[in-house]
Amino acid sequence: MHDARSRPAVPLWSLVALLVAGAGSTVLYALATSRMLLWDFFPSAGISLDWIKMLGPSRREPAVAYLQLVTGTSVLYVVALGVAARWRARVPRLVWFGFPIVFVVALLFMYPPTAVDLFHYHADARTLWIARENPLLIPPAETGYQIGISWADQPSPYGPAWSLLTMVLAPLMIFGDHGVATLVGFKLLAAVSYLGCAWLVYRIVASTRPEMALFAFVLFAWNPFVLLRAVGNGHNDLTMLFFALLALLLARRGEWTLVFAVLALSVLIKYTTALLGPPLLLYAWYQLEGSPRERVRALAPGILYAGVLTVIIYAPFWAGMDTFDTVRRQAELMITSTPDVMQTLLVDVMDEKSAARLARNGAIAAFLLLAVPIVWQARRGYDFLLASGFNLLFFYLVIASAWFRPWYMLWPAALIALRPTRWGIALFLAITLSNLFPDIIEQYRFDWGATTVLEVRAWPVAAQFVLPLAVWLAGALHTRSLHLGASSVPEPPRASPDIEGEASYVAT
Repeated sequence: MHDARSRPAVPLWSLVALLVAGAGSTVLYALATSRMLLWDFFPSAGISLDWIKMLGPSRREPAVAYLQLVTGTSVLYVVALGVAARWRARVPRLVWFGFPIVFVVALLFMYPPTAVDLFHYHADARTLWIARENPLLIPPAETGYQIGISWADQPSPYGPAWSLLTMVLAPLMIFGDHGVATLVGFKLLAAVSYLGCAWLVYRIVASTRPEMALFAFVLFAWNPFVLLRAVGNGHNDLTMLFFALLALLLARRGEWTLVFAVLALSVLIKYTTALLGPPLLLYAWYQLEGSPRERVRALAPGILYAGVLTVIIYAPFWAGMDTFDTVRRQAELMITSTPDVMQTLLVDVMDEKSAARLARNGAIAAFLLLAVPIVWQARRGYDFLLASGFNLLFFYLVIASAWFRPWYMLWPAALIALRPTRWGIALFLAITLSNLFPDIIEQYRFDWGATTVLEVRAWPVAAQFVLPLAVWLAGALHTRSLHLGASSVPEPPRASPDIEGEASYVAT
């Protein structure tokens, strides 16, 4: 093995290219923010539309500006990945880890460009901390909000842990109701979650593929899709994923008394990461030694802690099964999803209600059939656990989720970033690239010639799913595996190795 110090220094042109990529991305994010400053549109606009819709569907300027932003930052991101693929171990870590913080600063005051969930978070938090009502039961329409928001008649669809997390921003609402400052606070919470997820990606990959840890960090943390969805729009998805990734890191270390309690925190923010529970439990069972009774004894405390934590967090919000009314109602809605397209095809042969029910239930049944072999493979090792988690979240969104929004793809993207093989990298790039643009297609599809109901519903779905599915299928055929070549060799030592000795190649 060669000493890291004996390797050639990074060429000056590569270092310059990297600095240009980081500084150029910062400038583009800052320029975009200057065009859509949060306080320029809130609350003066009077209604919570995303920036593109706010300036009008017939206006080309916002769409062109957004396309320029994502195109420019994506090109610079590819430049950074090129340097990371060859010279990451020779570039000062301050560069790799410092620029994501700079990106956050550049995006922190941006009005949400393509989604306005940020205002819903704020409205529901005011319901809890100002009106002193249960946001899981009481909609913003009953407590008032500074501007008009969509779905104002619907209570919060999120878990109670999300409502409790807003406690950190409660003083901004209770003492003066500082609207803009509170919204910036929510964006800061999203930014901290983004940085936390990036760090966990780095730590997990350092324990499985140490030569790829820095590359995985750059792959995730420098990605424009991740930055614009998480920090630009301020979505809470990475807050949910932070605890899911932490649970996976704890599983890697075999800390079974904490794993399921931490996963419970994730589920109680947004419920979807409950899909990670079965493969985690199966992996834990096969990692433990001893008789079945001894394994149960080893796992029982952690599962008990998760149950107790769930009871404690739900207690202030519990109202029987009425607590889940919003979640049940949302499960019956369809938008930009595979079941939505299926329903459109089925209405030619049956009534709309029956078509919706068949499309929804058929998609769920197909997903469950696929989920069984996916979960079963998690018993084979940690790499299979990560692959199972990705596949479950990915195919749930592609097949079963009737209500889909592009930022949901943050979920499988974070999981596949933990497996920076060639196919994993290709999938991450396909997912994040494809889901930068469905918002634009939704907004302008009528202007671009969509006339039939099928075209209107299918165009965004095709844009967000076709390329990732094609890459997944190619990888599955090439590796002859649902898990894209997950390794079943003995796992490396749990102690984190010295990352300074990273090899400068992409692992297969």
